[in-house]
Amino acid sequence: MDRWNNLKSHFEQDGSLRDIIVTSNDKVTWSLFFTALKSAEYSHVFTYGGVVRALPDSIDSIWNLQSSEPTLLSVQVGDMLINCHFFKSYEIEFDLDPKDIKSKSDFSLLLNFLSWLNKSIKSSVLVTHENSRDEVILSIE
Repeated sequence: MDRWNNLKSHFEQDGSLRDIIVTSNDKVTWSLFFTALKSAEYSHVFTYGGVVRALPDSIDSIWNLQSSEPTLLSVQVGDMLINCHFFKSYEIEFDLDPKDIKSKSDFSLLLNFLSWLNKSIKSSVLVTHENSRDEVILSIE
């Protein structure tokens, strides 16, 4: 079966984003992610208070920064911008705008990123509808 044709309706614009969720048990998962991202083919930008800075080495450092100004990590995947938010210690959460996934080629780039993420942090990766954990679009185990 063609995954893109089966799932493309989930990426139609409806005014909401799609979430990418990695459940973790501890801060080690964050460390694995930061280490992998720094050597990955994906370009990324970390901002603190709207100003570009080097990506810190630990989630604790980001949370310390976040106590005074907002932080955001944006990862470029093809033409898609996937944004990482630092909400919880036990979860890495990204969002993406479904308008950025216009074709099977875009979907393949997304799948490649999800597979890279899964292998880098050795954890399951879910794509869901925004704020709807129970509405899983796809899962990479």
